[in-house]
Amino acid sequence: MELGERLQAGIPRPVLRFLSWPFGLAVCGRNKLFDRKILRTRSAGVPVISVGNITAGGTGKTPVAEFVARHCLKRGAKVAIISRGYKRESRGVLIVSDGRSIFVNAAGGGDEPVQIARRLPEACVVVGERRVDAARVAVERLGAEMIVLDDGFQHRYLHRDLDIVVIDARRFDDRDLLLPAGRRREPWFGIKRADVVAFTKVNGPSEMGHAAVSRLRRWYDGPTVLFRTTLERIRRAPDDTVVIHEQIRSTPLLAFSGIADHDGFVEDLRAVGLTVRCDRHFPDHHTYSLGDVQSLAETLRHAGAEAFITTEKDVMRLMADGQIVERYLQTQPVYYTCIAAEAVEGEEQFLSMVNACVDRRAHS
Repeated sequence: MELGERLQAGIPRPVLRFLSWPFGLAVCGRNKLFDRKILRTRSAGVPVISVGNITAGGTGKTPVAEFVARHCLKRGAKVAIISRGYKRESRGVLIVSDGRSIFVNAAGGGDEPVQIARRLPEACVVVGERRVDAARVAVERLGAEMIVLDDGFQHRYLHRDLDIVVIDARRFDDRDLLLPAGRRREPWFGIKRADVVAFTKVNGPSEMGHAAVSRLRRWYDGPTVLFRTTLERIRRAPDDTVVIHEQIRSTPLLAFSGIADHDGFVEDLRAVGLTVRCDRHFPDHHTYSLGDVQSLAETLRHAGAEAFITTEKDVMRLMADGQIVERYLQTQPVYYTCIAAEAVEGEEQFLSMVNACVDRRAHS
């Protein structure tokens, strides 16, 4: 269940629409305070690239953040990825990885930060509710030369040199309402602050992405880039063994996830020829209990499925519980997907903007 859905549960639609007005006024008022320098941004002392979104729920933001960070690493920059660390058990600023070692699991650092640390072992990863403080730690203690700010579009206290807004092309609806009646975090005109808009999940004909860009032009006339989501590989938990698609193509699978775009996850599995017998959806960033995995095991038996498949982010959370690892991941066939963002249109201009930030680090 997504954020908007949790807020909407059990509340009449007219009430939700009414509540969207004070929410929108509060957001607009806050942005005005930043625009007029009453609320002030602070510099990290190094270039900052923000990757954020304007809607709640899964837009494919994390794969784009990884794409940007990986490119900066290839260009020789020492990169730190900064995020809040949503639903982590810890508080304050916490170093998840120093670019050599990972110090915490998903319970301590959050599922997405730990996933990024595993996928980009040369990058530093730091979490903190106050992103300004997290950035200071990354620069002063870890020697970061650049920062990629994950989910930073509305977090305006930290100055950024490049603002990237990510929109899911498959679910883009320019008539969507503000929270809590809809999924939008702020009015559409706020997207004018973006330096570039990245449309993700353009896995079909390019016309789908072009149509989304055309609809957005009412509010935004800047650069755009189109990304598709690619299934890089499938691994088996908990030892991360790579599994060839053909090895499990005919295996009846139970697909489960605690991500916002669960339906898209299942759709992508079927698109690559995997046999999804049934599926289960948990709330976004769900913390799995032994009861959850026992229920999944019962569903597996009743449905006649032979193995589980889930997302990399979900496995980060499952592996944070030693009992789940011992009783289920080590005894049951549990596979997980590793996905990546691949630019299909507008990459040259997009990377030139990223490169400008990389080159600026020497003068910071």
